[in-house]
Amino acid sequence: MVQERIAAAGNTDVPAYLTLTKLGYLVERTNSDGQEHWAAKKGTLELVANGPLELLGLCLLRNERGPCWQAGDSEIDEFLKRFYRSAG
Repeated sequence: MVQERIAAAGNTDVPAYLTLTKLGYLVERTNSDGQEHWAAKKGTLELVANGPLELLGLCLLRNERGPCWQAGDSEIDEFLKRFYRSAG
């Protein structure tokens, strides 16, 4: 039984922003040619996304997988096999 549920929605942007700043990131929002972009910078690392929640996801991805965060061929194949059976 689900005890707690958090959905990606507007009410997650502020907590995501606050978490990023607590982790030492400088978060900026820009608007260029009608396109909104968000960036989180810390040292030599810059994360770019469509919003604070996506930035936080990139932050966790980079923290957990390190500088070689990209998926390898076998990881991609397993992902496709699990979620897109017709593609694998």
